[in-house]
Amino acid sequence: MPRSRAVLPLLVALPALLIAALGLAHPVILTPESAERWRLAHLALLPVFPLVAVSVWALLRGESGPAAWAARGLAFAYAVLYGALDSIAGIGAPNQVIRTSERGDPRAPIEDLFEIGDQLGRLGVYALAAAAALTAVVLFLRTRSPIAVVGGAIVVVACYPFLRYHVFPLRGVLAMVAIGVGFALLELARRPTAERG
Repeated sequence: MPRSRAVLPLLVALPALLIAALGLAHPVILTPESAERWRLAHLALLPVFPLVAVSVWALLRGESGPAAWAARGLAFAYAVLYGALDSIAGIGAPNQVIRTSERGDPRAPIEDLFEIGDQLGRLGVYALAAAAALTAVVLFLRTRSPIAVVGGAIVVVACYPFLRYHVFPLRGVLAMVAIGVGFALLELARRPTAERG
């Protein structure tokens, strides 16, 4: 197998794995003391979250048909919606906490930010799960590889803890690792059986 083909599973997994690594430094609770770390973590994550959608597009390279294009559209929806959550709850909320603390106010009004951010993020994660399921179907129908089914199932199942725990340690971090593993398996499923093994 050419070296470039051996690297492709790692490349499609890399965005999710990078998010997992950054998630290890994410504070679990937003307080005046943790707000700056929270904000910095999300500033670092801001360009990385959309790369998960790029992984889906990369997995679908050369694929055509309605299911492939629907998966691409859903991946784009994930990038937009989860990016909005990241901006609102990841960057805006800690900014409110910092400013409120500087003014000496006892509590920052961040619940509304988390509420709208979580609604957008939830839709984004649903879109990612649907994109992964469709990607698995497209690849399975072309290759008949059970690896496509396994990879897609791993991503879909990992979307539940991603939805519940975002990128918080440890459950959210493990969810992102699982998404990366699922993407790597989907990339392996793209190959003809003779190349896999």
